[in-house]
Amino acid sequence: MNVKIATAPCSWGVWYADGTPSETPAQLFLDQAQQAGYQALELGPDGYLPEDRETLERELSRRGLEVAAGTACYRFDQYEKFADFRPVVEKLCARIASMGGKYLVTMDESDVGLYSEKKADYTPALWNKYLTMFREMGEFAQREFGLMMVYHPHIKSLIETEGEIVRLLDATGLNLCFDTGHHAYVNGNGQFGDPSVPDFIHRYAERIKYLHFKQVDGEVYARVMREHLDSDTAFDIDVMCDLPDGIIDFKAVKQALEDIHFDGIGVVESDMPKAPNEKAFASACRNLAYLREIQLID
Repeated sequence: MNVKIATAPCSWGVWYADGTPSETPAQLFLDQAQQAGYQALELGPDGYLPEDRETLERELSRRGLEVAAGTACYRFDQYEKFADFRPVVEKLCARIASMGGKYLVTMDESDVGLYSEKKADYTPALWNKYLTMFREMGEFAQREFGLMMVYHPHIKSLIETEGEIVRLLDATGLNLCFDTGHHAYVNGNGQFGDPSVPDFIHRYAERIKYLHFKQVDGEVYARVMREHLDSDTAFDIDVMCDLPDGIIDFKAVKQALEDIHFDGIGVVESDMPKAPNEKAFASACRNLAYLREIQLID
């Protein structure tokens, strides 16, 4: 097993190009990522970090940081075909490749309803349209820029349940950015030691090329289920927590990754939308120390 560890702006509460919801300045994020001990980054929302290659290269180089991947977050429900948004993908892929990145992490932000209820009415033709867009986007990134597009299943999106993930794999040939927290939230049992994450890693070892390390707070999750709260509210009340503290047994995750001889990127991606900067920075440091403590990374 070889996990090259990285971090991302969302661990500092940055989900959008303008730095919201946390409004963490890009320079502060970069400084603290370095200070915490990370050596590589997923670029996060396109436009948050400098888009000019020379500027970005200079900012990363003086902090000893590398680019692991770029992040493509789109509302696929707004498009009819890949050609409709290919120019923005091309621009992002060119920047990733120029910085030495190897992956395009792609996730969906479509309006599927507060509880993903709109998907119940999707026709086979509509699903085929989305899956075709994903496949063509991945083929384009590989053919034109030598990038592997890894699809990120995500709560409240087109691809989140295990059934949807398997359909994506079968229909597109894409590999995964496997997010432990999102998977356990949607597909797990909410109990400590929930086996959903290591089980999935074992079953789909050949398709997991990239990881997001995230954790689910069992008590908050129980409240979400009991009160039938939507996922936006769940995130606002901190359903995602530090890696040592939740339902996912990361020692079991480590064993699963050893079993499959995983060799790739692992991004500590904590999703802290309302945390003050001091808390986000402390979390980034603690999570990295924990992964070293359990010897998941060197």
